[in-house]
Amino acid sequence: MTSLRITTPCRIHLSLIDENGYTGRVDGGIGLMLDRPNVVFEASNSAKEFKIEAHKYYRESIEVINEIASKVFKTFNISNKNFHFKLRRYFPSHVGLGSKTQLSLAIACAITKLKNLNRLTTEQLTQLVERGGTSGIGWRGFETGGFILDGGHDFGKGKEKETFLPSSATSSVNPALTISRHNIPENWRFVLVIPNIRKGAYGDEEIRVFQNYAPIPRSEVNEVSHQILMKIIPNLIKNNLKGFGEGLKRIQSLGFKRIEIELQHDIVKNLLKFFDNYGLKAYGMTSFGPSVVGIVESDTEADDLLKAVQKNQKNRGGHIYICKPNNTGAKIEYID
Repeated sequence: MTSLRITTPCRIHLSLIDENGYTGRVDGGIGLMLDRPNVVFEASNSAKEFKIEAHKYYRESIEVINEIASKVFKTFNISNKNFHFKLRRYFPSHVGLGSKTQLSLAIACAITKLKNLNRLTTEQLTQLVERGGTSGIGWRGFETGGFILDGGHDFGKGKEKETFLPSSATSSVNPALTISRHNIPENWRFVLVIPNIRKGAYGDEEIRVFQNYAPIPRSEVNEVSHQILMKIIPNLIKNNLKGFGEGLKRIQSLGFKRIEIELQHDIVKNLLKFFDNYGLKAYGMTSFGPSVVGIVESDTEADDLLKAVQKNQKNRGGHIYICKPNNTGAKIEYID
């Protein structure tokens, strides 16, 4: 086989858990994978010369493709001369959906599979492309889909992490540890809103947020942990959206997630208020925003919510999707 196509899920990061570190671990988080928007990446190793193609809207990604592919080529002493990459679909970076992790893993997965390096695990590829330094949702979700609880990193002098820093500043850290993974109820529907405003915190700005607000008080870290363990995950397993949403709403007023929301544009805050006034059982903001998601239990409810959000956001631009759960991870297809 000389050509393949990888279609990735989209990551929703619902909350970090611990930016205090008193237990000797830090970060941790919960999140889930959706069926769209996607990265669709094609690769061939039978081309006449090395080439990268991307739609004009995705030109920002060419540098990422080149950077990640070069790391893989160098690590395994692979010549690039016969590789042809084509990015057919991408979704915006720095809006809370984990696009760089999904694209990076698609690139690494494509190259290694085309070269029959099939012994490599997703965790090893994640470490190679230097992702997962804060959250373990995206890398595990690429492999398995579903709802994921990660346990972060060892914390303290001489440990995996010695300071409170995001993944962009901790490239040498091992991918965050997976504690558990569960299927998302198949009847749940997610109305995903990507507002047309400035992107969420990243780079130097993201580093400053961690430096300015961590450590989080121990009492808030404990409450977030309790809500996740005894409210959010049990109700996910029981397909009880109301109970799941009660826990999700509670942790949005605590810990690092509260800070992430407080730093948002009023449009994001008003969207969360709109979801609450609409009577949604569950809703939240992903990562540093600005994307938000409302969760319902049927296609009909999703259609109704979509229309209501469109009316609420009229003339403000942005993107709105109705999404289904992804419980399988990235789809890999050989295309010749």
